[in-house]
Amino acid sequence: MFNFIGVIFIIFLASTAVGTMPALKGRYPFPFILIYFALVSVVPVIVGIVLGAAFLFWLPAFLFKVALFILSLFMVAYFLQLYHPSYGYIPHNSKGYLFILSFFFFLLGIEFASYGFSAWFLLLVIPISVVGLLLGFIFMTRMIIYFRYLSVIHFVPIGLFLFVGILKLI
Repeated sequence: MFNFIGVIFIIFLASTAVGTMPALKGRYPFPFILIYFALVSVVPVIVGIVLGAAFLFWLPAFLFKVALFILSLFMVAYFLQLYHPSYGYIPHNSKGYLFILSFFFFLLGIEFASYGFSAWFLLLVIPISVVGLLLGFIFMTRMIIYFRYLSVIHFVPIGLFLFVGILKLI
């Protein structure tokens, strides 16, 4: 039961971190960018859960915890160098961040399946992930409005990914 709640919380927290990213870039319209990031984060989790339950259930969950920890540290370093004050974390000329985010959520789905949970829990994971995305976007928009002159506010997504990485060690 603790594993189930822990994995659901990590998926929610990672979705919240992804939801904060488009709030830092004001170039795309609100519904488009949220649907775009929902597809980038929810679809790989679904595919990871289904493929993990079908083919990779025999691998230990510890392997995925270590892989997710390393990948989250890589994502922190990648997004630190990718951030631009005008573009935020979504550059207009590169799509590498999409692959990294998709792979991260794919591994989260495989880890979810490696604990032996049924693929029927997708009905729970999908709404939790979408709610995390929306709450992250709303939270970051409010933080930008209220703490306009605080320059560290733009690094909240990186802090959330670092927190996800630390939680993966537990």
